[in-house]
Amino acid sequence: MKFDYKKFVKEIYEKAIAEDITTNAAQVAFYFIFALFPLLLFLLSMIGLVLGAAENIRQELFGYLQEVIPGSALSLIRDTLDEVTTSGSGGKLTFGALIALWSASAGIDNIRIALNDVYDLTETRPWWKYKLTSVLVTLGIALMISLALGIGFYGPQFLNLLLSPAGLAVDSALLLNLFSFAVMAVSLITSFALIYSVVPNHSPFTWRWITPGAISAIVLWILFSAGFRVYLHFFDSYSKTYGSVGAIIVLLLWLYLTALVILVGGVVNAVGEKFGQESSSPKNK
Repeated sequence: MKFDYKKFVKEIYEKAIAEDITTNAAQVAFYFIFALFPLLLFLLSMIGLVLGAAENIRQELFGYLQEVIPGSALSLIRDTLDEVTTSGSGGKLTFGALIALWSASAGIDNIRIALNDVYDLTETRPWWKYKLTSVLVTLGIALMISLALGIGFYGPQFLNLLLSPAGLAVDSALLLNLFSFAVMAVSLITSFALIYSVVPNHSPFTWRWITPGAISAIVLWILFSAGFRVYLHFFDSYSKTYGSVGAIIVLLLWLYLTALVILVGGVVNAVGEKFGQESSSPKNK
């Protein structure tokens, strides 16, 4: 049976409208803004405890964020994290990291609700189970980000350590950049696999590393982030309109775009699964 691309795209559009993903994305973005700072605080605390060189890793984190987050929003994030980390002792931050992990999981929990709607699923898991799932997925995504940051900073040493038994050494900047890019790509794919496979109440549970929705979401996220940065570069009027809260508005808009592409990816997966079931039915063979 020939794949009908026009019908596929039409059903994606119709389902996105039917599920009102723009409104759901706004709700998820609202919770994201509460979850973002606890997540970053947990990341910095965990990286400082495990890898050391916390200040260098912090700069590496801001370097990655600079590629996707608008400048005014990044300045707000940096200033807030600097204020929190400098005013707290190591013990408080270590304990606070656990609280931050729990708080950050609220963002994943709201993605769960939205994706259950997108996949037409009913939540049957008990509260403790889906909350634990949200916490573990948040921890998994944090570990993926930490891995990418660690490789970005310690990449040359790590790659040379792997190749040293073979008597090889790596000093090519291009090869090191390719290695870092590969790790970042794997981290993104794994993070989206966690979101689409683990977070919704799929029954039976099926793990999928790569899905059409994940690829679509990653590509759209990169394009939307880049486009938003270009738009703000030429037409940034938020600071003139909203004054000192302009940076918060910009950050919230970026989080809204992030939530939107996650839900679009869920719609793509849901429609793709429907097409797969229709193509495998006896009458279509």
